[in-house]
Amino acid sequence: MRRLFPVTEETPGRTGRPGVGEAVAEAGAGGESAAREPGVAGRDRAAPGTGAVPEAGVVPGAGRVPGGGASGRPEPPEGSGWDLDELADAYAYPEAEAEAYPQAEGNRDRDRNRVRAEGAPRPSPWLRANMVSGLDGAGEHEGRSAPLSSPADMRVFGVLRALADVVIVGAGTARGEGYRPARARKAFEARRAAAGQGPAPAIAVVSASLDLDFSRPLFTEPLVPTLLVTGAAAPGDRMAAARAAGAQVVFAGAGAGVDPGEVVRALAERGHRRMLLEGGPRLLGQFVAEDALDELCLTLSPVLTAGRASRIALGPDVAVPRRFELVSVLEDDGFLFTRYRRSTEASAS
Repeated sequence: MRRLFPVTEETPGRTGRPGVGEAVAEAGAGGESAAREPGVAGRDRAAPGTGAVPEAGVVPGAGRVPGGGASGRPEPPEGSGWDLDELADAYAYPEAEAEAYPQAEGNRDRDRNRVRAEGAPRPSPWLRANMVSGLDGAGEHEGRSAPLSSPADMRVFGVLRALADVVIVGAGTARGEGYRPARARKAFEARRAAAGQGPAPAIAVVSASLDLDFSRPLFTEPLVPTLLVTGAAAPGDRMAAARAAGAQVVFAGAGAGVDPGEVVRALAERGHRRMLLEGGPRLLGQFVAEDALDELCLTLSPVLTAGRASRIALGPDVAVPRRFELVSVLEDDGFLFTRYRRSTEASAS
């Protein structure tokens, strides 16, 4: 893997190890990369004028499926030539702002270590999405994103997931892809502990109807309790069934649907500030429309699919397109791993 942007004289990871090449770029302000769910995407369309996200259904498209952890697709082995620490450093989430602990310049490193150890101040909430697209804009092929992916893409996907506090997914995607609990990974154990994180990210399923099978491993066998994000007017019997199965219900809207901005707020209040959205396209579209997305990690796959494939984000139109700025680009075997974050400039006109 080699860095294309930003261009500097120093590129971390020039180790000469097989399969690494010119390794990963420095991350800048932080954010993980792209991973998509092959197949089904959440049908999370808001009621007109409300910003509320109703039920997640099943539509063609690609959210991101976790390799080996939340779907049946195996993740590349730990020792497949990638340096996980370099990737994790490159995609680190933004840390607490320096103004929160204004010490002399020479004490910054020491004070950052103190912040990590004491857990204060906490980082600001940061929502990143991880998706894949072909050259023609397709977010899937024949209902799955796997044909657009690659071993390098899945490797980056696994790192992004390992850095997150919580993985957000639409109910349709969770059902269609057979989501399972996230697993703990030995390679990230020390890093997560130092950041005050649990052994694995929680899975947060966004649903209005809570029409889910609570006998599935996602609810009965999680390392970290699964979260159900819904509206306060969700069916009471389904909430009771979810809680009986061990899930934790999180309200993010006053009605039956879910407000994307309230999702971020509600999860952050529970301590989940490093957020990773894995789809599907309609759920991602809702967050874009509500201007709630901070970062997009998009893998550009060197393939053309034509057909009627869904793109990565679907939903209400926005009055002015949201402008994002390029943070970094990595390349491996023709695949481009891009990171874009919310622009500090005005939206595109």
